[in-house]
Amino acid sequence: SVDHPSTKVLCMQADSAVEQGKLGQCSVCGRNFLCTRLEKHISICSKIQGSRREVFDSSKARAKGTDLEEYQQLKDSEGPESKSLRENNRKQKHAALIRTMREARKVQQVLSKGGKVSEVPQMPPIENPDYVACPYCTRRFAPRVAERHVPKCKTIKNRPPPPPQRRR
Repeated sequence: SVDHPSTKVLCMQADSAVEQGKLGQCSVCGRNFLCTRLEKHISICSKIQGSRREVFDSSKARAKGTDLEEYQQLKDSEGPESKSLRENNRKQKHAALIRTMREARKVQQVLSKGGKVSEVPQMPPIENPDYVACPYCTRRFAPRVAERHVPKCKTIKNRPPPPPQRRR
């Protein structure tokens, strides 16, 4: 990098100040400055110390003024309560994963022995606990999809019979 004359002068002043003991310490941040600059620094440092800057989100800045901005606002309005609902079902989802892996292992064992997949007993379907059941047709949907589906399903007049309930 190219040294500017002002930088050289400041460095020389700092070196001479260190030798002469003309450096003072900022009471706010603890950094050392020339005594001539310390007063100015303390006035600025005390203003900045009390305030916190907002974290800049570049994706929001890029989306500003586009259709994506509306989508991001919808996503932000979802809030942490929906996230906590998903996390509460973590154990159930983990148990379902373990059960699925065991069933897959059984299928692999039957195939390796020369058997057919049809010989393996069927595993009962896994219902997602996050899904909401429609009170009109008993189908299950994700929460946001259910909000759209239920009003439409309510107005259907010639509704086919609901799907048969499976035994558990």
